[in-house]
Amino acid sequence: MNNPRFCDLHTCAAKIAHEIETGPPNEKEIQAYKEEFLAPYTVGARKGIFVPRELVNKLSKTVALFDNRDLTIGAYVTNILIAHLVANRDVINELTERGSRTVTL
Repeated sequence: MNNPRFCDLHTCAAKIAHEIETGPPNEKEIQAYKEEFLAPYTVGARKGIFVPRELVNKLSKTVALFDNRDLTIGAYVTNILIAHLVANRDVINELTERGSRTVTL
């Protein structure tokens, strides 16, 4: 793609695929994933964000395959984002602190 701000899912996945090692999951990992990410979530007040249409289509198909009528794309994405923010909170806080120091007048 000529637009550097556009992220084709195949291209983006290839960029990070070598960094993430995966193997066949065991039942404990499957259950932990289901509890963390497939729990229905009341999104409440909403705000739209822009993501590639291909990603939304993939998420829509994936969520439908989980066979949980109460699980929505929004709830699934919310659970993923919360887990990411918690897992990376120290780095995010450090980067935020550095950013605020550079903006201070």
